[in-house]
Amino acid sequence: MAVSNFLSYRSHRAIAAFLKYIGGAAFLLPLTFNSVNAGAEEAQRLAADIVVMLGDLRRLSEGDLLVRHQQGLKERIEGVLAYMPLAVRSAESNFPDLKPLPENSTERLRNSWAAGDLNAMRVDLTQLTERFPFSFANLVPPDQRAEAKNMARQLHENYCAACHDNPDLEVSRPAWSLYNLAKSLEHVEFAARLYVGVRGEHMMAMENPLKDMEMSALIALYKNDYANVD
Repeated sequence: MAVSNFLSYRSHRAIAAFLKYIGGAAFLLPLTFNSVNAGAEEAQRLAADIVVMLGDLRRLSEGDLLVRHQQGLKERIEGVLAYMPLAVRSAESNFPDLKPLPENSTERLRNSWAAGDLNAMRVDLTQLTERFPFSFANLVPPDQRAEAKNMARQLHENYCAACHDNPDLEVSRPAWSLYNLAKSLEHVEFAARLYVGVRGEHMMAMENPLKDMEMSALIALYKNDYANVD
């Protein structure tokens, strides 16, 4: 589960591995699943990306990242900003009862980013979190039952450990240690990063390959460092 740049998007290889894990051959799902479910998935993805972007802005402001890691964060933010107008239109189309955003909201975000005005971005993104709240009720509090612990250990060893247990810090978007990352973030932001990280690239139109209970178990694993604790 390559979740680089504080849980950035997974590689295609990791996506295939997750699909194989849940019982089928690796395949893409472009527009083959129920449109209502797809709309909800897109809205949840947008909400998670907003939470993650707020966290990325915080990390950039802290000023303790290496230059290459700063660049990786900036590339991730720019990727989200590029797809956000389409995602917002899609969410509003799928959920017409939502109150429309103020005109040019996403354009204002891009302009603030281009001008380096991170404070203005935070204000607009915070408003967006109210408009598109990240639904984490099934993820937090994390599942700490014994069977969930065992399942999470297996998931981590099979799909996450190879990249995340020994991250390559020479690249711009490392697959950071999930244990360290979980301990440095609040539950909700970590849940959002995990949700975004296990879903692949924006335009792949793919459902989340992990069930909520599996992600909840992983959050408990990383938050409590169950790797070597019985």
